[in-house]
Amino acid sequence: MKLPHIPKKFKKFFSFKEWMFFWYRHYKGMFFVGFLAVVALGSFFWYRNLYQYHWSDERKQAFLEQHFKETVFQEKAFRDTVYHLQERSRIHDATPNLTREIFLSNAEKQ
Repeated sequence: MKLPHIPKKFKKFFSFKEWMFFWYRHYKGMFFVGFLAVVALGSFFWYRNLYQYHWSDERKQAFLEQHFKETVFQEKAFRDTVYHLQERSRIHDATPNLTREIFLSNAEKQ
């Protein structure tokens, strides 16, 4: 099987060496263009989400029902937590009573 003749321009375009030289010559500009593209896309999506959101009334109602039905106040657990925190606060506020004087030598204790 004989392969068809490939023109030199075509070979040069798909040459790994040529692509690497192109990269070394222009990599800073390519990174800058990529950075600008990411900033532009981020700004666009940020603006769209802040100022051009569109929810139908049905979707708003479904969101509110789902969000607020999952939030249930558990009063017993809350009161237990408050009680335990008050107990810890009371224990921390109490001054410790030293039964042994650690700053006196054995001769001074007698």
